[in-house]
Amino acid sequence: MNEHATHTDLLIQYLDGELQGEQLETIQKDIDENPASREELESLRMAKEATKSYALKSRISSIHHEMMHEMKKTSEPKTPVIRMIAQYSFRVAAVLILLFGISSLYQYITATPEKLFSENFNAFALHETRGSSTTILEDLYEKGDMKTLLQQFELLKTPRGNDYFLAGNAYLSTRQPAKAIETFLNLQQFNRTNNTHFFDEDLEYYLALSYLGNNEPAKALPLFEKIHADPNHPYHEAVSSWFLSKVKKTFKNDR
Repeated sequence: MNEHATHTDLLIQYLDGELQGEQLETIQKDIDENPASREELESLRMAKEATKSYALKSRISSIHHEMMHEMKKTSEPKTPVIRMIAQYSFRVAAVLILLFGISSLYQYITATPEKLFSENFNAFALHETRGSSTTILEDLYEKGDMKTLLQQFELLKTPRGNDYFLAGNAYLSTRQPAKAIETFLNLQQFNRTNNTHFFDEDLEYYLALSYLGNNEPAKALPLFEKIHADPNHPYHEAVSSWFLSKVKKTFKNDR
């Protein structure tokens, strides 16, 4: 068996959010520790995005080729040529609308909580953290050393608000949504107890994503709806009506 092909297959399944249990832990460890694996994963991610638009580009290219061929053959006056260009423009627009509709329908039909999580999760950007002091956890987070960060977090006797939030993101980055939920809920309790507001709005979004990753769309939906209803929420644009409809679809399938 070709070991590299097997490794590539695992990376593709990881990228699609299909791995679980020991396989997920093994490939995640390999990605964390092996630069070559991270590079291959990024290449696969780019190839996946390119594949999505391949059919669209191919069809447009075909129509363009046909149009140019007809234009070269015609010897009619300028006005018919302009009419022909307009006709082909309508054809291109019709194809674009059709392909967009097919793509949207496919995304809706195949939506699952895990897939929505994989497609929408991006780890919190550290430069957005509040305050100017730098902690050990922040240094590890910036380096991308999530494993060590979580080890250090679990040693803390009295975590701060920042600690909870970064650890929650680290759990999500290592595909441990249940632990992320527990950590984000602990941050909510920390804020209530201490009358603080550490990452209040960020927390809503990442907790909702955690519920998706943990296959609990019913718990994620109210949080996403709250964000969508507030145009001033920093994650408002990330929660579109289309995204909400897909979350609702996965929720209905679970009932």
